[in-house]
Amino acid sequence: MHLGLLFFLFICFQGFSQKQLEAKFTSEKITIDGLLNETSWSAQPALEPFIQIKPEPGQASKSKTSVQLCYDQDALYFAIFCEDHPDSISKVLSLRDDYNPNCDIIGIFLDTYNDNQNGFYFGLTSRGVQLDAKIVGNDYNDKLNLVWHSAVEIVSNGWIAEIRIPYSALRFPQKEVQDWGVNFGRQIARNREEAAWVAVNPDLENMLLESGDITNVRNITPPLRLALIPYVSAYADEVRQEDGSKDLLRSFNGGMDVKYGLNEAFTLDLTLVPDFGQVVFDQQVLNLTPFEVQFNENRQFFTEGMELFNKSGIFYSRRIGIQAPNKVTQTMLTPNEYLENVPGSSQLYNASKISGRNSKGLGIGVFNAVNAEQIATAVSTIDGSKREVLVSPLTNYNVLVFDQNLKNNSSVTFTNTNAWRAGSFYDANVSAFNFNLNSKDNNYNINGKGILSAQLDQQTTLGHNLNLNLQKQRGSLIGGVGYLEESDTYDPNDLGFNYNNNRRVFEASMAYRDFTPKWDRLMKWSINANVTQSYLYEPNAFSSNMATLNFFTVSKKFNACGFNGGGSLQEGKDFFEPRTWGKVFTTPQFVFLNSWFSSNYQRKFAIDLGGSITEYLAHPWKQYAYNLNPRIRLSDAIFLMYSFEKEVQFNSIGYAIPFATAAQSYNGILFGQRDRNTTIQAFSFDYIVTNRMSLSMRLRHYRSTLTYQHFSLLQDDGSLVLLEGFNGLTTDGTSAYDINYNAFTIDFVYRWVFMPGSELNIVWKNSVFASNDQVNTAYWQDLSYTLQTGALNSFSMKLIYWLDAQQLKKDRQALPR
Repeated sequence: MHLGLLFFLFICFQGFSQKQLEAKFTSEKITIDGLLNETSWSAQPALEPFIQIKPEPGQASKSKTSVQLCYDQDALYFAIFCEDHPDSISKVLSLRDDYNPNCDIIGIFLDTYNDNQNGFYFGLTSRGVQLDAKIVGNDYNDKLNLVWHSAVEIVSNGWIAEIRIPYSALRFPQKEVQDWGVNFGRQIARNREEAAWVAVNPDLENMLLESGDITNVRNITPPLRLALIPYVSAYADEVRQEDGSKDLLRSFNGGMDVKYGLNEAFTLDLTLVPDFGQVVFDQQVLNLTPFEVQFNENRQFFTEGMELFNKSGIFYSRRIGIQAPNKVTQTMLTPNEYLENVPGSSQLYNASKISGRNSKGLGIGVFNAVNAEQIATAVSTIDGSKREVLVSPLTNYNVLVFDQNLKNNSSVTFTNTNAWRAGSFYDANVSAFNFNLNSKDNNYNINGKGILSAQLDQQTTLGHNLNLNLQKQRGSLIGGVGYLEESDTYDPNDLGFNYNNNRRVFEASMAYRDFTPKWDRLMKWSINANVTQSYLYEPNAFSSNMATLNFFTVSKKFNACGFNGGGSLQEGKDFFEPRTWGKVFTTPQFVFLNSWFSSNYQRKFAIDLGGSITEYLAHPWKQYAYNLNPRIRLSDAIFLMYSFEKEVQFNSIGYAIPFATAAQSYNGILFGQRDRNTTIQAFSFDYIVTNRMSLSMRLRHYRSTLTYQHFSLLQDDGSLVLLEGFNGLTTDGTSAYDINYNAFTIDFVYRWVFMPGSELNIVWKNSVFASNDQVNTAYWQDLSYTLQTGALNSFSMKLIYWLDAQQLKKDRQALPR
């Protein structure tokens, strides 16, 4: 989630004192138009200044605000007046859920169980763009799009936000008198001011601890919550054949999502024959590490309402239909085979989830999905013969969560995940117990987890993860210590993600933060020191250590900068890079330094800059990196951003991965000394036509070249011995190890939200993924060659329509008889 939104939620939902907002019952029909013509609204509401969070924490806001609240049997109604001069109010349009520092925003934070841990955020810009998020603990999920209504009106002395939040968008207990927490936040873009109705202490990172109360909401009943969201879609996709030619495939799809409130607290979400064809491209990279790459989840069903399921950190939804673990994909291969033409995704037959929290603070989540099998091609390294092979069978995935709120913003959580596979493939089960305990004043925290993984085959393999952290989390001086242990057999990757196991890590940190610096040009600054020491779990052997120092500051003009530096305290022992268990590679001691600068995003032109350098001691291995990211706001509706990143490695050492078969043979584990040059360029364009219509484009080119200088064999003591005479060439004289990898993608999206919850999306996707050994080709010439290899295009249209059963029932009753 965007860091700006996280910070805004953080500052706006805490307070120093308990304030109250009285709700008034109304039987009057309130039209959401921003005009406030109804008698339910006071003609002269009391104005008061919110309390600043920045740039002057604790001081009164420069502009006053008033808040009124009414309710009926169907919804809450808010009328919020933001005092300001009309010419000074931000006119900037933004995408939905884009917390933009150039926008004036009013935000509502509702804690309907008043447990300081679970809430809803509803935000509205001065141009009428909606923002919303579901809050669970410290997790803010802005991927869901709740259905609610709003309007904005600019008046002679400010702007008015009128908001209707139907009870169907909320979860609350069924009782006579509701006891809800509430806070309001306001952002004034031109002053970079952020303020809250209830004053906020900026040193605590819990978002829901401090707020005011809503009083007098009584005799309301949780409504029927049933929504049907059917969709139809059409695709025209180019597909490349084995001979290099392209075919055009046309397809038409239809399906439905269902949202049903089982009771006032729990909701069933069901997707039938889902369609994820319009999901944006993953940001592919050339991966030379022994670990897989973790990508973001972009499929809407797996990003909405997943807060409970993600709380223990053992659920990685991309395992379902996209990213099966390597152990599964390799099951049906013989020792002399490798895979090609592995499909990027497989059909998801259906998925469902039940989630909610009862009046006792117990959250329950149940998730289930059924995924079709995946077929790929197995290629023999002996004679080049090919055969079809099953790389992922028909699989049922299941997740069960119990999460109990405790006093002082504390909680305990139990999570269980299962992967049941058809045929001779193994099954897997993982169980996790998490706890998060705070002292009464929330100054101190202890948290930890225990996880047991089990892979169920002819023989069951068990593994464990233990983690414990103690920390001081409030005040200027904070710090803590932590311990992580993962056994060599711990593997949660059948439905989770873990880079590597078999480790023990000790960590200690200390930081000092100043939110009111004496130097009047600074708004805040912090400095942090951290030290870690790592070992293998089995056998018990030293692996690595590191010490770092970080500094960060923000000026009163909202320019930010920082640096961090550090290094290893001695040579390291890498037990994973050799790719053979029992072998170790001795890594040189290193030091690094990097710095960055970020200018005020409120300006029409802003820029992010950064650079880093890493030096390996007593070795020619060096690394440099820098980035340049200008941001240009051409108008209130057009925003451009360009990103350039460069990383260069000289004389780096690593396991030599063959991309072809070398003519010469060798005995042992092959390492190589190499140069790597990586360039990433990205361009994004947003044209916000209205607060419900937008055009967006994302273009990205990733290029990474790898050039080997010489090769060595790994010795038993972790050192390397030069392999004389080995050149790494194939029989036709090309390098089997050098590689030039390119990934070029375009995502172009037209989106029209023609009514709340209903939208039309038109998407064009263009992609080229290519690799060869032409590592010395100049960048722009290589990009030209890449584009000439023939991009694959996809054009699609998708219509989604929201049908609310409660509203349909009311509309039917209103018809003349």
